[in-house]
Amino acid sequence: MAGQTDPVAQAEAAFDAWRMDEVSALLPTLPDTADGDYVRGLVANRLNDIEASKRFLQRALPELERQHSPRATNALLTLSDDYQKAAAYADQANALREAVEHHAKDLGSAAQGVKDVLALASALSGSPPQTITFSGPSRLPIRRNPLGTFDVEAVANGVGGSWMLDSGANYSVVSESFAKRLGLSIKGTAGGVGSTTGASVQSNVAVVKEIRLGTATLRNVAVLVVRDDLLHMKLPGKEHQISAAFGFPVFQALGRISFRGDKAILIGSATDTREDGVQIYMDGLTPVVMVATEGESVPVGLDTGSSTTSLSSAYWMKVKDRADAWPRSRQSSAGLGGARSLDTVSQPEWKFALGKDEVILKNVRIETESRPGPGGPPMFGTLGQDLWANAAGFTLDFRSMRFRIDRAGLSKRPVSGNDCASPLPRCAP
Repeated sequence: MAGQTDPVAQAEAAFDAWRMDEVSALLPTLPDTADGDYVRGLVANRLNDIEASKRFLQRALPELERQHSPRATNALLTLSDDYQKAAAYADQANALREAVEHHAKDLGSAAQGVKDVLALASALSGSPPQTITFSGPSRLPIRRNPLGTFDVEAVANGVGGSWMLDSGANYSVVSESFAKRLGLSIKGTAGGVGSTTGASVQSNVAVVKEIRLGTATLRNVAVLVVRDDLLHMKLPGKEHQISAAFGFPVFQALGRISFRGDKAILIGSATDTREDGVQIYMDGLTPVVMVATEGESVPVGLDTGSSTTSLSSAYWMKVKDRADAWPRSRQSSAGLGGARSLDTVSQPEWKFALGKDEVILKNVRIETESRPGPGGPPMFGTLGQDLWANAAGFTLDFRSMRFRIDRAGLSKRPVSGNDCASPLPRCAP
């Protein structure tokens, strides 16, 4: 009964279940205690308010550890995420080391993933933080590669090349052969890196001194260096060799990036005063929005590197009793380390609300089996490019944490049977 009247327990339960409206309502009721600050820190992290998250969690942590509270472990992991987003790699390594050395029991099955991220943070500990400067706004041409995802031209360490735009990737990535062209020095091993295929592969980590992207100049960009063959994506009827890709840290640094159909991106513009669109939340390094479907508000990932929308087993559990007539098949999904085959059901028409927009997508793939990793439970899936395919464009704004579809009509076209589901790495505890 205590949990029903304890605002901290209520807020924590609502937070874990992604009932964000309930969380917002409970925040003012939290006590000025370590436990209250702990929940405030978690919420600030999900809102991408890094400084507030660090402040609350650093204040809460000593008392949580004195109490031997299991919340101390999650506070350390959330602080690690804050430090990573701020490119404070030494602080990130210290937080993860504390979790591994003093909270191993609480980590449970996540222990190896934490150790892998610790290896990456330790390798980067002596590196300067990533920075970005703009000389003004710019409009950059983009093009679709054979996987259906977007590429843009950039100049890294004086070497021009195509970089895939993948907001769903936790890290930027280069192939070993491209790393040699850039003259990169390996900082260390990043440990096991996961992908949407379920594969875990070894990679190295390096830092690109300078990347020029239109009017933007990024410095000290951390990248994973991956074997070329692991970035060779094969699907029925198409294949593509990825040489380089920008992941979430670069999207965050750009602040706001607007896609103009499949023709161009706009970066470096002045602060946008528009407040329309929907709230972006963060699940670690993955952007998330809430959609209304099946009578409730649920979280889904946002992924510019995924050619189609897909729904997870969490959604399947909601609709399986009425899905007898829906087509079933095994479909391929490409990702780091190759492709995997999935048991799927295709929903002929998925209706949902994204903010004020009523959206209909055709032939949406549903995964019927639970799997770990991005897009899996508690996420209800991942929104891909079919969401905005027939719109004028869309904007990801990590300054105001808003996602907006610039509407010229929303997508209602059938989706492909094969999917490139954000092929690049996820490396999260």
